[in-house]
Amino acid sequence: MIDKREHIEIVSLPDYGQDEAPFIVSSICTLGDTFFEHNASPHRHDFYSIYWVRTGHLRHTIDTVTHEVSGNTLFFLAPGQVHKMEFSDKADGYMIAFHDAFMCLKDQAQLSSGINSGLFFNNHFSSVLTMPDEQQADFEWLVKTMVKEIERKDNDYESAFHGLLRYFLVLSSRIQNAVDTLAPDTHLSHNSSLFLQFKTLIEEKFRDLKNVSDYAGLLHIKPVLLNEVSKQLSGITAGEHIRNRIILEAQRYLYNTDLTAKEIAYNLGFEDPHYFSRFFKKYTNQTPSEFKEASRVNGVFTHQQA
Repeated sequence: MIDKREHIEIVSLPDYGQDEAPFIVSSICTLGDTFFEHNASPHRHDFYSIYWVRTGHLRHTIDTVTHEVSGNTLFFLAPGQVHKMEFSDKADGYMIAFHDAFMCLKDQAQLSSGINSGLFFNNHFSSVLTMPDEQQADFEWLVKTMVKEIERKDNDYESAFHGLLRYFLVLSSRIQNAVDTLAPDTHLSHNSSLFLQFKTLIEEKFRDLKNVSDYAGLLHIKPVLLNEVSKQLSGITAGEHIRNRIILEAQRYLYNTDLTAKEIAYNLGFEDPHYFSRFFKKYTNQTPSEFKEASRVNGVFTHQQA
């Protein structure tokens, strides 16, 4: 009998043999068996991670979206996202990983650069970018210099690594912004800070708080203002962000575990499982059981990328 999958594994940096290091950078091929064992099944990280797939083929499922990738693609994953990766034999590239405390991505003072609210926190809960050929040499130099700093551990190597990683994120943000359709005035510092605080609160409290007024109260603003800022910066209302996050977590469990809809409902803070099922169907046009069946048979969505 196949064991029932009731949990999604949480992976920490020490699980990759890095002791208590606040950051790592390594070629994918040299990460070792532990890395590939973890990545064969759905799991979450408690750290930020960036994957640069340089060569070969990768099938990367982030939450319920599967990306088929062949070379020169960047993936940005925030803590808590569920993903698994299937590499071809010839796939290679790099993984960069770091704790939030190291980069302080939620630090309001750093929001003006745009790297925080865009690369790791966005409507899709992940970023997948194609690296332009002309920028590959710059990223190659950055990553190899990061590796040298870690290997040598000279004086202030952590500060050097911090600067290199920050520049890596800035260059990545520029790639993203090149295809960003938001109007220039949507990057106002104050509103960006407020919006990121809201998204952070959702991550922390979506199981318990499900109304815009709850989050507006925590942010000491009126619900109408929170909706306006959300609409300005993301194109959807604050309420939609809250609902989308709840639905995403439900889909994660339906896609990656064998929990029943009733068990998932209680896990997500719904006292009435029937209300949860109606809620799920209203915003996905599928019952939880229909979603589970469709995802197991056909996959939810596949994104092809050359």
